[in-house]
Amino acid sequence: MIQQNCLSCKFFRLKDIHGGVCRVERGRIDVNDYPPKTLDDHCRFWHDCGQNYYIRIGWIQSQSSVN
Repeated sequence: MIQQNCLSCKFFRLKDIHGGVCRVERGRIDVNDYPPKTLDDHCRFWHDCGQNYYIRIGWIQSQSSVN
């Protein structure tokens, strides 16, 4: 079962292997003002991102092995 954290949320966008930004208010605030989030953060706007969760996990693993 997928945990309800930012990594598995459709509003989350990865920036690096440590975190990204929450785009739940996309269109209402400036792109540069999206709130930063870590992979394990939670919020009340969580919505399952489906297959993208596994794509994100794979990307993080590949980036971790490069560094």
